[in-house]
Amino acid sequence: SKSKRAEEGKARIEEHLLLTRYNPDRVEKGEMLSIEDVMDILAIPLIGVIPESQAVLSSSNQGIPVILDEKSKAGQAYTDVVSRFLGEEVAHRFLEPTKKGLLQRVFGR
Repeated sequence: SKSKRAEEGKARIEEHLLLTRYNPDRVEKGEMLSIEDVMDILAIPLIGVIPESQAVLSSSNQGIPVILDEKSKAGQAYTDVVSRFLGEEVAHRFLEPTKKGLLQRVFGR
């Protein structure tokens, strides 16, 4: 909305919500807002959700865009966002809490 094109009225700027560092486990614990809550507050259409990922920090430290890490969830999520910008119908992924194994449930880790 602050671009020169928008200020001169030459182009309508379409807004999208890109939610980053999303952690469904923290949502479940009440430590962060849910996607629905954020969308209700901001009233902007959702373009993508990037999960919390160690790959983002590693990529940043190496000076390599995380989108090039096709094995990481964050890299895959950014690829999905690009596809949506290009008009493709791509389902949102990585929105569910991680399933805990027996030992994690017993010992709370």
